[in-house]
Amino acid sequence: MGVQRLEHVIRTVHKDMNPDFAFFVNDHTFVIPDNLCKFLKDRDSSIDIYAGHPLKGKQETVFNSGAAGYVLSRSTMEKLIDEWDKPNSKCSASGASQWIQNNPGLLTAKCFAEILNIRVLDTRDKDLSHVFHAFGLVRTVTGSVDQWYLDKHDALDTVLGKDTVRHHKPQAGASCCSPGTVSFHYVEGAEAFAFWEILNTVHSNPSITDDEIKSLMNEIWPRNRESLGFYAHGLPAPNSYGWWKGLVEVVRKIATVADPQKSC
Repeated sequence: MGVQRLEHVIRTVHKDMNPDFAFFVNDHTFVIPDNLCKFLKDRDSSIDIYAGHPLKGKQETVFNSGAAGYVLSRSTMEKLIDEWDKPNSKCSASGASQWIQNNPGLLTAKCFAEILNIRVLDTRDKDLSHVFHAFGLVRTVTGSVDQWYLDKHDALDTVLGKDTVRHHKPQAGASCCSPGTVSFHYVEGAEAFAFWEILNTVHSNPSITDDEIKSLMNEIWPRNRESLGFYAHGLPAPNSYGWWKGLVEVVRKIATVADPQKSC
């Protein structure tokens, strides 16, 4: 009953909290609240927003990754709920396949695209670096992501406009991630605590050296599969200079922009 659960959550958030915006994420998505606040700062909740990390197969509706998380504005939630309340709405759970029940965000995306005419946004920054990430820090920086994920970017030129530089695809190395990065996925508890401590340490001590950041990460980052979780990758080998350079640069630029302790 994935579709019904998602509908219940969106209805409850709108009714009980009535926020300007709501950010919907999976249970092991690492979120940087200050950057989320900055992403939303100059946006109007009366304007429809469906913002995250867009993906699209060749024959399917474009959707935002639920793993990376997506933002809905108050206006968007209201329109979605009004549509659900209509008899025989094509946006409702009635007749939804098991595949859709396991991937409820796809039905919502189809509703936005075909019924409500609410479009996804290109949320990358001015340097074409992504803000919302469907994999963890290490996999994102090293580019060790699943092929299906890369393939889901192939058709985005047709939806978001022609990108002759990167074709909307994720990049490896430091260019993977915007300083305004909001989320990483597949981050279990131990890694979340370690990442949070590193961001706080670097933010509060801008003069920290690259070697000190690397040493801190090696000291506190989880290493065994049980702690990391099945889909996460551990830190690179000590002699993997290129990947370490990218990791440290990404950590530094995110921590410099974001105050991990600050929220909206």
